[in-house]
Amino acid sequence: MSLFTELLATASATPMLAAATAAAAAVPEKTAPSGLQLVYEFLATGGFVMALLVLCSMCAIGASILAWLQLRAQVIMPSAVVSQLRSIPSYALKGDIRPLQEFLSHDGSMLSRLGSMAISGAFTSKQECHDACAIKAREEIHRLESGIPVLEVMVTVAPLLGLLGTTAGLVGMFSAFGTGDSPDTSVVAHEIGVALRCTIAGLFVAVPSVLAHTYFTRRLDALAVRVESIMQETIQHFYQHFEVQRPNA
Repeated sequence: MSLFTELLATASATPMLAAATAAAAAVPEKTAPSGLQLVYEFLATGGFVMALLVLCSMCAIGASILAWLQLRAQVIMPSAVVSQLRSIPSYALKGDIRPLQEFLSHDGSMLSRLGSMAISGAFTSKQECHDACAIKAREEIHRLESGIPVLEVMVTVAPLLGLLGTTAGLVGMFSAFGTGDSPDTSVVAHEIGVALRCTIAGLFVAVPSVLAHTYFTRRLDALAVRVESIMQETIQHFYQHFEVQRPNA
């Protein structure tokens, strides 16, 4: 009797189980948003302040790429130019500096321009040559700084824009409290989200800009010290092995 009851219950439950399975299959599954959708939603919530922060991030990326391209050691002081400048004593043994001058004139690096000035023979004393090369080197270093000031500006501007977005979001949040006795919690939550997202975006732009600015500034200083050392050695060797005569008055 109990076996017959169990079979009957199983038979009656089978159609119900099949119907439940079919109903579950008919409900469309909710797909998780992709990463691009999440980023778009994050940026779209911030309004015009977020657009300015996106523009700042693009400027910081462009300035970093420009600084990296300009501050490569092979662009500023190629190893071939360094080797040629250090071989001034060998040119002195041959008694002819013109091959080195021609080599430097065909090279477009910063060190070759400074080296051409140092061994040009246009200065009658070593100190005069050193002073002129130092002025030229400062001009070249200033030219290489293009891009680094932009990063410095982004370090200051990005957090301020994030603070502006935060303030705007707080204004909208407090405005929601004045619309009635019971403010709409969804509006309040939206304005809080705008404020927090702008703050996060501002810091997200400022922190990498600080790191990039510090790195490129230190790198520029190191390259400047290296170039100065090579130029002092070049001027010393040139005026030690070659005689520069003062033109007749």
